[in-house]
Amino acid sequence: MTHVTEGDLDDLEFDSLRTGDHRSAAVTFADWADNATTDEGLTRAMLLLRAGEQFQHAGEHSHAAEVYRRAIEDGGETYGDARVYLADALLKLGDNAGAIGLLAEIRESAPTDPEVFRSVAEILYEHGDLLGAHTWSTHGADLVLALPERTRGDAAESLEGLLRLRFRARVDLGRPEDEYDALLDA
Repeated sequence: MTHVTEGDLDDLEFDSLRTGDHRSAAVTFADWADNATTDEGLTRAMLLLRAGEQFQHAGEHSHAAEVYRRAIEDGGETYGDARVYLADALLKLGDNAGAIGLLAEIRESAPTDPEVFRSVAEILYEHGDLLGAHTWSTHGADLVLALPERTRGDAAESLEGLLRLRFRARVDLGRPEDEYDALLDA
């Protein structure tokens, strides 16, 4: 049985970027999820998410959706929300109803991580849902702005990304600047 470290993950991702062979990287990540032991902190679900990302880079969205579902079913700790990744794959597969259902489920779960809002907003923007991107980025910005300034930490970086995405959506929607847009100038 192979032992996998964070460095192995980074090496494999870097190699896939260098060679463009995302499919092989996806298969390796999925194999590691099923068969390898990992360093503490690396979960099976994390490996499955990485496999899904690589399948998406390879344009194999149905395989990506399959491993994202496995990551969700696994329930292990991940970076981000695996449902967001699955929603993206479903949109790319034309399963808008499935994606919308997942996004509603995410919203109802009241996420506290602003990166979840940013990720959803980016996906919606990419798929042409400007109003959805605007709404999700606004809610994410509100989440960060509700935190006391001294405790924002990493959320401050999320805030900038959310505000930039929100601004792009507003411009594309033909809306005038507002108080949130002024925060980008500050």
